[in-house]
Amino acid sequence: MKDIITQLGSITLELTDIIEDDVVDILKGTLWGTEGGLRYVHTETRKSLVDTKKAYFLNLRRNNKLLSTITLIHKETFYEGQKIETYHIRYFAFMQTMQSAKQAANKKKRKVSLLDQQLIDFFNNYRMPESKENGTPQCFHAQVENDNLRSKMFTEKVGFQTIGKMTTLTYSRVSPSIHNNFRRIKESEKSTYMSLVDDFYKDYAFFSSENICKNEDVFVLEENGEIVAGGQLFVGNWQFKHLPGIEGVVAKYLLPYIPLANRLFNFKNHSFVTVEGLFWKKGYENRIQDFMSSALKVMNKNVAFIWMDPESKDYIDAKNNNDWGVLEHLNSGSKSSIILRTEKELEEEYEAYAKKDKFISGYYIL
Repeated sequence: MKDIITQLGSITLELTDIIEDDVVDILKGTLWGTEGGLRYVHTETRKSLVDTKKAYFLNLRRNNKLLSTITLIHKETFYEGQKIETYHIRYFAFMQTMQSAKQAANKKKRKVSLLDQQLIDFFNNYRMPESKENGTPQCFHAQVENDNLRSKMFTEKVGFQTIGKMTTLTYSRVSPSIHNNFRRIKESEKSTYMSLVDDFYKDYAFFSSENICKNEDVFVLEENGEIVAGGQLFVGNWQFKHLPGIEGVVAKYLLPYIPLANRLFNFKNHSFVTVEGLFWKKGYENRIQDFMSSALKVMNKNVAFIWMDPESKDYIDAKNNNDWGVLEHLNSGSKSSIILRTEKELEEEYEAYAKKDKFISGYYIL
């Protein structure tokens, strides 16, 4: 589908579900992260988009040349028992000529550009296909680095509100080992497995199980025949361009030359595991490290990233009851906010959303 939302002379704002080559090119060429901070590129952009269940692209064009693109991932979530058509902003990218330096951006902080106005009108008035078809409410959410000035300016102008935080847990092992009771689930167990995941995340905002059981890399850890931890495994690949602070110095200049330790980080091609929908039985928080070590071993990797809500009890329990390894000790934690844009009649729900733990899909950060 392709919907022309607005057309002003040579400027066109369109919404489409077609993965076009120029969209992939601009995303592949984008440096993600924050200027002066962590900077990296994704290496498998097209594959990730093709494998996404439902993606929309909000493209701004001038004379059919792509100026900017926003990737919106649709998922069904529930709020107080009501289905909400939820759209995760996975990518927000500009042509390089449109990207402002910090100093220039500061000068234009309050100026509403043509792009800003087009997006304000879109988020204020446009009904996404699923919401329009089903007559259900819709909302948009994203993760934004706190130091990313342009993103913060955009979200403020368009009406997004900060409702929480996001952080990263890094699990690393030079020589991971597999636990005897770690195994891949059977096809006949998927329904039972999904029930365990749904129950663990039943009170989380933005939870969706759409990327769980997406492939066969779904594993559990058992004790006395009972599942005590589980998760869907994915492999990601990033190329780093800049790492700040002491972490960057160690990772870029020291780790590559230390025998065995150099398995933990590759600046030019960093391959890692992420666990979608990691869950555990309450009281077995200390077994997460057994699950994670086994996950690294079976996927033949040495590092795993998990994105979690740092204000949730589950994050605190996971963080404090396991040995996450040397990279977590070097990790100062990501500086990101979770932002939300609801419909006008749902404005009062921002505060309620803020009180909830937030589910963060690692699959959409790969």
